[in-house]
Amino acid sequence: MGLLSDVTGVPDGTPVRFAFRIRRTDVYSTAHNTLVDTIRNGKFHIEKKFIYLDEEDNKDNVDYMVSINGCALCVYAYQGAKVKVTGSPDLPCLHWRADSNHPLQRETDEYKDYIRMLIKELDKKATRNVESDSDEMLEKVQSIRDSLYIVSMLDFMKNREYNSAFVNELWVIAFKAHKLDSEKLSDRIRNLIKEKVPVDYNDILVTRSKQELVPSSEYLHEGNKMIDFTLYDREDKEHKLSEFVGKKIVVLQFSTASCGPCQAIKPTIEEFYAKHKKEVEVITISCDDTETWKKGKKVSWPDWNDHASGSTIGSKFEIPGWPFYVIIKPDGIIGSTFLGTEEMRKYIATFSPRSDIQE
Repeated sequence: MGLLSDVTGVPDGTPVRFAFRIRRTDVYSTAHNTLVDTIRNGKFHIEKKFIYLDEEDNKDNVDYMVSINGCALCVYAYQGAKVKVTGSPDLPCLHWRADSNHPLQRETDEYKDYIRMLIKELDKKATRNVESDSDEMLEKVQSIRDSLYIVSMLDFMKNREYNSAFVNELWVIAFKAHKLDSEKLSDRIRNLIKEKVPVDYNDILVTRSKQELVPSSEYLHEGNKMIDFTLYDREDKEHKLSEFVGKKIVVLQFSTASCGPCQAIKPTIEEFYAKHKKEVEVITISCDDTETWKKGKKVSWPDWNDHASGSTIGSKFEIPGWPFYVIIKPDGIIGSTFLGTEEMRKYIATFSPRSDIQE
């Protein structure tokens, strides 16, 4: 059994990428959970062995992210279901549909209907207020548009049930509020989370939404004194950053199991750590849930988790993606932060144990 889908509006031969996520613990993984099929006679097929049963909603529920011609569509379906996906390569993702009898699909469609109507109204307002096509004016209009979008979605979501459709949109408005750097809007979203999200519900998108809502004034930057945090090893033994901070250089690596570059750079870090562990301590901070983290391959350096998907320590930095690095000098001052494996390789290539920190 599996997910058999009819596709309309897309020609045969078009590649279809589909991924599943373990809700509460991971995003739709492109590293491990993605498969590719090709549309034949208007159909594609997902085999049973790639189905994840999400016990949080229904033991027969399957949550997929289907990507066709660059359009990503969330599809909810029961095991063995036949779902009709409708869309056109000329239409944005918001106009694509999945005809499924799963209640979460209907919920998702209600969100999409509202968002389409909202965007149409906001576009009209934006057009009326554009006085010129200068970059400054367009940026201003976009900010106003995003603010109105958040306010409208907050009003809509306060009357909706908490589920994965709710969580998906929560992250969108949290991301927009962060970009606007609006504490007022962020505070309203935080209140929505308090009202709607169960305290003990550990969904990765909720965690990341909360991270987006941290005021920028609270972020740690280069030149700031690093603060201490409690972290745990795979045997659940408690550790503190202060075990190493103030004694030698500390390299923090924020990483996830589904991040391909995070995994690809491990041999390089392994070699670097073996050569310089007297001068440097490397600590990987897992941004996965505890279960996913513990299933990962062990490394020779500390690989710790805060039992909160990395949000406790991660919320103190503006992390645009993974792997993200924080270099802490022996005096406990943050020397630099950077994103990506190439920057880490540059740091390793120019590292000298004679200097406290590499610029």
